[in-house]
Parts: sequence; structure tokens; C-alpha cells
Amino acid sequence: MPEIVVQKVLAHGIKQLRANKAEFYDLFAQFTQDELNEDYGPKYLDELWKWFSTTKIPVVKAWSFNAQVIPCISVHLANETEDEAKASIGDYAGNFGDDVETGTGVFTAMVDIGIHANKAGDHVLWLYYIVAYILFKHKLMAHRLGLKLHTFSASDYNKDSNKMTENIWTRWVRFRCTTQNFWDSEKFIDIEEINTEPAVGLEPASDIATGLDVDIEDVDTTANDGLIASRVGDDDGDDDLNI
Repeated sequence: MPEIVVQKVLAHGIKQLRANKAEFYDLFAQFTQDELNEDYGPKYLDELWKWFSTTKIPVVKAWSFNAQVIPCISVHLANETEDEAKASIGDYAGNFGDDVETGTGVFTAMVDIGIHANKAGDHVLWLYYIVAYILFKHKLMAHRLGLKLHTFSASDYNKDSNKMTENIWTRWVRFRCTTQNFWDSEKFIDIEEINTEPAVGLEPASDIATGLDVDIEDVDTTANDGLIASRVGDDDGDDDLNI
């Protein structure tokens, strides 16, 4: 469920970053570097931290997104397609349990992450770099939760024309990943007993396999000899044993 995992990774990353001021300052340290320090500097960085640490920034599912929760980050599944290049024969993944075979399906999923703010374009800019940092820092968490080989790309930030009066700015991140789904497939047949006793008077066999040295007319299709153990070199079968 890629959109659920992305939402959890972002929410976890924001919570962890809020609890570590030094890590946040390190993330935006370029604002105090060389010539950028003249326009921004430590004071600007302090204001950025104050905004981030005191502003509620929920990570919501797209269908629950509304203007009242802005600033926020929205997540929704944009596209999910079965990856034919990674398909397995018969959807067979292996035997992961004692009772059944395991089936698998590999998908390429696209998740859209919306970064929304309503005060200034700078807020969208800050949130974008926070989101990008979280996606990289917690990549192993996403991988552990099933999102493999993930990458992302971002659009420019813009003012949402549908909400112009509310002055909402948005930037979209397209998150791409590979997911692998599993399910219980063929159930194993539990064989409790095998009857090896000879039997006669059966229905005629529908199929018979013989060697070239056997006359098919001499074969009784209504009887079997059970399981026979033969000795190598005993062409007459004198030493044959029923198992």
C-alpha cells in the first residue's frame, strides 16, 4: 500500500526532525554560508526553525485535504501498473509457509505528494526541502515497509488558481517506487497414507506406458502389481518384491 507507507514515512520524518534542532539547522545550513549569509544568515534560520517547530503540519490523505489544514502535506496514489519486466512464471514466488505456495505480483507505483502553504511561497520552498530530506534520510524505512527502488521528481511551485482567494501555494513531488505483493496461492496436498497393495478388477486404464519389449496385448489393464522393487540384472523378475 504505497500511499499509506509514504504518509507514514513523512509523518515520522517530520516528528523526528522537530525533536532535533541541530539536525534541522544542519539541513538549512547553506543559508549561513558565504555570500548567502548576507541575505539570510542565522536570524533567518532562527525564524525558519520557529515557524517549523510551532506550526502544525499534518500529513493527510488527498481525499481529506481542505484549506483549513494548510499548511500541510497531502499524499495520494497517482498510478499503479503491473511491471511486466519483473513478472514471474505463473506468479510463483516460492514456498514461504508450510501449507501453501506463495504467489507474487510486482508493480510500479506513482505517489503524488502535495506540499501546500497559504502565507508565502517561501513556506512551500522550506517544506519541499524538508520533504526531500525525509525521503532520503528514511529511505531504508520505506524500503523495509515494501517500497523498493524509489526515486522522485518535483514540479515548480505555483499558486492554485482554484483557490486564488485563499492564496494557496502548492508544489508537487512525484514519488516513484516498485512494490511486490504476495498472497497464498496453491494449497499443498497433505498426503497421510499411500496404499501399495496390488488390486484387480479395476476400471480399464485410460493410458498405458510400456517398453518396446512388451506386447501391449499381454498387459492386463484392469490390474496392477502395486509398487515393485526389482534387482538390477534380474530380467525375469524372479526376485521382485512388493513394497
